[in-house]
Amino acid sequence: MRKIAVMTAVVLLVSGCTGGPAGTGPSAPSDGPSEAVVTSAPAPNWRLATLPELAGPTSVLWDVVSVDARHAWAVGSEAYSPAQPDDTGTPVILQWDGRSWARAPLPAISWHGRLDLVAADSPSNVWAVGSTAAATPEEQVTHVLHYDGSAWREVPFARGDGGGHALITGLTVGGGQTWLVGNDLSDVIIEQWDGRSWRSHQPPAECRTGGTSFGGMPNFCTFTAIKAFGPDDVWAAGNGAWQGFKGPLLFHWNGSAWRTVQVGVNEEESSFGALAGHSSGDLWAVGDGGLAVRASGGSFELLRYAQGGALPDVVTDLAGRPWLIDNSATPSASLVTYRTGGWARVPAPQPPDAVGMSLHGLDSVPGSPLMFAVGAADLPTNPRYLKGVVLEYAPAPSTESRH
Repeated sequence: MRKIAVMTAVVLLVSGCTGGPAGTGPSAPSDGPSEAVVTSAPAPNWRLATLPELAGPTSVLWDVVSVDARHAWAVGSEAYSPAQPDDTGTPVILQWDGRSWARAPLPAISWHGRLDLVAADSPSNVWAVGSTAAATPEEQVTHVLHYDGSAWREVPFARGDGGGHALITGLTVGGGQTWLVGNDLSDVIIEQWDGRSWRSHQPPAECRTGGTSFGGMPNFCTFTAIKAFGPDDVWAAGNGAWQGFKGPLLFHWNGSAWRTVQVGVNEEESSFGALAGHSSGDLWAVGDGGLAVRASGGSFELLRYAQGGALPDVVTDLAGRPWLIDNSATPSASLVTYRTGGWARVPAPQPPDAVGMSLHGLDSVPGSPLMFAVGAADLPTNPRYLKGVVLEYAPAPSTESRH
């Protein structure tokens, strides 16, 4: 889903939205390198996890979240057939208990499709979002699931009944609230769950249609990711274009309104696609074209990952270092971290029978060096089938999991 959102944003930018000087007063990037050197790092303890059997012919895990060393969830789909894309695929959720992964019992699901996003702030407040498989975007239906510590249940979602082009691209849980963001053609979707119902938000004024960006195109923004640190401190990421500006954007909610935050990158056809950080004062945003920006204290440092294409996800570890996914090193994925002087890339382990692998989601365990990455391995079949995988990172014996 993150990849789809980023590609959509880029297409919109290429379609003719250009501009001149920015008008929202961003802080300029600091004097960091625009493209940092990439080196090979000693292989840390990234390893393949043992998973319950996932139904074929194809299974994929798209996202992962953890709230402590004994509670994590990975979401995706199984039983998908590329030969029948519109009516196959079953949503799946795997749950980590501190020692192993197991299937999470789901409510009765009568639709075919997948779960793309998962977020949580406690073992009794976990949310997952996905959509039905369909021949056209208009026929897709968004589904939202909630776990209260005892069972998963579906939560009605007003924008999820099909009949439009709604694409949910970001999910976060924090401060007792849940946020969903996405796009419906040129409209930005921002929905907040207040504990009883969904509340729609207006995007910043620059994003609303009515004005025109360069070339006569209407003003627009895309929201592709979101991260909440508190009820009045929520960040989103994406891109936008209006007279005077075209490029990647951050967006901030202060409890009463959303505002655009430029990062010092203008006249560029790129978009942020993922956010990470332990606090608003130490935020990382990554996107297509190897775009990576570190935000700290109101200033922005551009640290491009030169080898990367689209960077599907980012997470910060216990020490505050970012980890990225790089799927450009075919046939194998890599995990990349930033160290003093540049980026260090580590090849991701893959099953012995795999001929390639892609990763889609990352998360770190709060207060622990343990991290997870999820995706799918390419199997040596014709046609090519996929098998969902989870990677675990446990650098010290005391944090290693047992199976």
